[in-house]
Order: sequence, then C-alpha cells, then structure tokens
Amino acid sequence: MRFRVAIACFVAVASPALGAEEQPGLDLSEPPNKDAAKGDDDELPPLDLSKPPEPPRDAKPAAAPREEKPRAFQPFSEKDVALGDKVKAVQRKGFLKRGRFELAPVFAATVNDAFYEKFGFGVRAAYNLHDAFAIALRGQRYWKYNTDNVRAGKLAFQSQLLNADIQQQLMLDGVWSPIYGKAAVLAGSIVHFDLFLSAGLGYVWTATSDPPLEQGMDPIVSPPLEWPPLFGDKKPAKLATDLGGGVRFYPKEWLAFEIGLIATFYSDQPAPLLPATIQKVFAANVGVSFFFPTTFDYVYP
Repeated sequence: MRFRVAIACFVAVASPALGAEEQPGLDLSEPPNKDAAKGDDDELPPLDLSKPPEPPRDAKPAAAPREEKPRAFQPFSEKDVALGDKVKAVQRKGFLKRGRFELAPVFAATVNDAFYEKFGFGVRAAYNLHDAFAIALRGQRYWKYNTDNVRAGKLAFQSQLLNADIQQQLMLDGVWSPIYGKAAVLAGSIVHFDLFLSAGLGYVWTATSDPPLEQGMDPIVSPPLEWPPLFGDKKPAKLATDLGGGVRFYPKEWLAFEIGLIATFYSDQPAPLLPATIQKVFAANVGVSFFFPTTFDYVYP
C-alpha cells in the first residue's frame, strides 16, 4: 500500500515538469506578420500568369510568314483512296465457249518425213462441255508428195522405200484448255487466246489398206461400212492414237484462229515379210473455228 502511494505522489510531482517542455502550437487565428515577410529576402514574388511572357533580350525577331502559292485543285488523291479501292479486280474472261458448238476446217502438213511429204485437209466438229474442255470428232485426208530425196535414194543409193503412208484418219479427241490469256496487238486492240492439249483414239487408213495387202481390221463392222467419199470405200482400218497441242486466238465472239502440232501413232506392216512397226506421223495444223451460237452471255452465280 505504501508503495502505491509513493508512485502516485511521484507522478503528480513530475507531470508539471513534463508539460513545461512541450512547444506551443501555431495560432492560425492571427493574421500573418507583414514585417517578417518583407524581411525574408530568399522568397520570390509569385508569378502573374495573366500576362504573356516577355521575350528574352537576346532573342531574334520572328521572320515574316511566306505567302503560299495556290495549288491546283485536286478533288482526290492517293491518300483519299481506301485500300480496297487500290486493289485491282480480276477482269472477267473475254471469250466463253461453254455450251457452244465448234466447226473448224483444218489444213495440215507433215514435218517428219524426209521422202514423202503429205498435205492434208480435214474438218473438226466439237462441243464445249466447259470453257476448258471439249469433245471433238476430227476427220482428215492426206495427199502424198514425193521429194527429191526419193529419186536420190532409189537411184544413187538403191534404197527400198517402204510404202506405209497415211491416207485418211478419223479420230475422237478430248481437248483441254488449261491456260487462258490476253495479248495486245500493236499496242491497240486486245486479242484473247488459250493454249490447248488434245488426245484421243480412232482409226487410220494407209497405203497397206489398199489391194493387194489390204491390211487392217476387215471388216470394221459387219456388213462392211460404206465410208463417205472422204475416206474411200470399204477399206480395212487400223487402230490409232493421237496427241497434240497448240494455241487459239479469238478476235471475234464467233471466230478463232488455230495453230498446232499433232502426232498420230499406229501399227503397220509395210511388207508381208517384215514385222509390224509403230508408225509416227507429226503434222502441223492451221485452222479456222466457227462457234455456234455466234454470241454468248455471262451467267453470274
């Protein structure tokens, strides 16, 4: 008990001494002392932002603005064009063949026979199932022309020239046109063209189809088929295949010009004592195609 009374007395005596050491607080109720503000040389006066700033003494005077010349009026420029307008659209094809018939007279000349050159004339009729594919029936007849090499071979070299020349042919071909394009003629009009490949099967008649050899499939049908004048009368035929290609130009909606090369392969036996061999005839063709109907319409999906 005495110990507690002693602690209480000590606290009562020490409290005034501790309170005397505290610092007095700021009295915000009194106005600031003006004399003290004037005596403070380190404080700068406040900035007046209502006036424009004064230029420095060493600043150069601003140059007078130049007069701009009036530009030519440009309603649009490349910056005004959207990206979608800058992309060029692919132009549509200028010539369509789908659903059209084709009739073409064709002139031909062989290019791989040094002794007997052959010149031919024929007709091709085709129907275009698609712009890139057609079915064609081609008939052609050849006439033989003896070159100077025939006489030199028989007289000077005593050579025996075997007679297995092609005379007529009738072929069923498929025509594929994978490439289509355009060409400018003398920097003027534009001509459309396409590249084509053809292949097919059929029959050929050669010199060995005539008497006395009469080689080939005899008769092709029973009774013997009466061939039109282009192919002769009741001659045995030989199976053949052909492969070729070329380019066609389309200056009109109903007209086309054609240049191509076609190879015909068939088996023939020039002499009875010799084995049959594969004969190869390469012919350069030039033709003119007429399309029916003569006009075409675009069909959009």
